[in-house]
Amino acid sequence: MNWPERVWIHSPVRRFVQALEVKTWLSLCGRRKVHLALEIGCGAGRGAQMVARMMGYETIVAFDLEERLVRKSIRNRPRALAERLEFFVGDAQDLPFPDVCFDAVINFGIIHHVIDWRRCIRELGRVTKRGGLFCFEEIFPALYANALLGRMLRHPTQDRFDEKAFLEELRRNDFRLLPQVRTGSKYRIIGVAEKIPE
Repeated sequence: MNWPERVWIHSPVRRFVQALEVKTWLSLCGRRKVHLALEIGCGAGRGAQMVARMMGYETIVAFDLEERLVRKSIRNRPRALAERLEFFVGDAQDLPFPDVCFDAVINFGIIHHVIDWRRCIRELGRVTKRGGLFCFEEIFPALYANALLGRMLRHPTQDRFDEKAFLEELRRNDFRLLPQVRTGSKYRIIGVAEKIPE
């Protein structure tokens, strides 16, 4: 991450946007009983707090590649949520968890930062239980790699994905979109997918 992205993840605007994203997820899947969820790329931990409060997920294990952000997530963890939120340093391309152990996975726009994003989605599919949820928001190169932002932000330059490639990779890993998810934007997608039950 470079400085504009650091400013963004710590800004009140980002927290406002994340709250809107959580509300969208709730409108798509309702409040489901989720015992154990995983958040990838937790930043300062605000997203995990929102999901715990607004969606009612019992325990959220959240990680980030940057140790400094994980330490901040731990410091920011409200006492009321201390038992429900766990943070660690980790890599979305190599998750240290057994197969089919999470009831839900949460992604606040992290996968487009991952060098091997296909491997990341395979890992998410591997650790998600059948019938489990994948709540996601992602942006596409038309937004982050345009003439202005492409010079300001750092993202992988190889094998970038658009909506078609992203949704195809979800299907390849046994995720299906919930019917209400709107598609067709060249800039962004927000939605919920379900790991196909056997």
